Amino acid sequence: MSTSMNSKEKLCQEDGIEKVDQAYFRLLIGCLIYLTVTRADFLNAVSILSRFMHCASEWHLKAAKRVLRYVEGTCDFGIKFTRSKEFELVGYLDSDWGGSVDVTKSTSGYCFTLGSGAFLWSSKKQEIVAQSTAEAEFVVATAAINQF
Repeated sequence: MSTSMNSKEKLCQEDGIEKVDQAYFRLLIGCLIYLTVTRADFLNAVSILSRFMHCASEWHLKAAKRVLRYVEGTCDFGIKFTRSKEFELVGYLDSDWGGSVDVTKSTSGYCFTLGSGAFLWSSKKQEIVAQSTAEAEFVVATAAINQF
């Protein structure tokens, strides 16, 4: 499995007719959230799936199992800090403007590296409804800068 989530899929609350055991789905998502403490590569997928813990369907469970298969196939991934001559703080950020199907809120994500390894990352739905792409980017930039 090369990616943790199909980028062409837009999950929403009305996906699927058959509901799954909500307690099981919450437990699964909770375990995945725990794993994101040391693995940022599937954080966005888990962030999106966590929005459906109150209304999970077979479709959402299928997407969560894809993340599990991704984790299983990449269990040797992790954070690696190596000695480097350049000890530079670098930040990356992005947002999708109104990317959520159910509500028109954007998703923000950022990551900071120091030297050779990432040490701080986040992916979550913005609290406000951005009126433009520029505003969505400004919101994530503000959130990222506020970490320091």
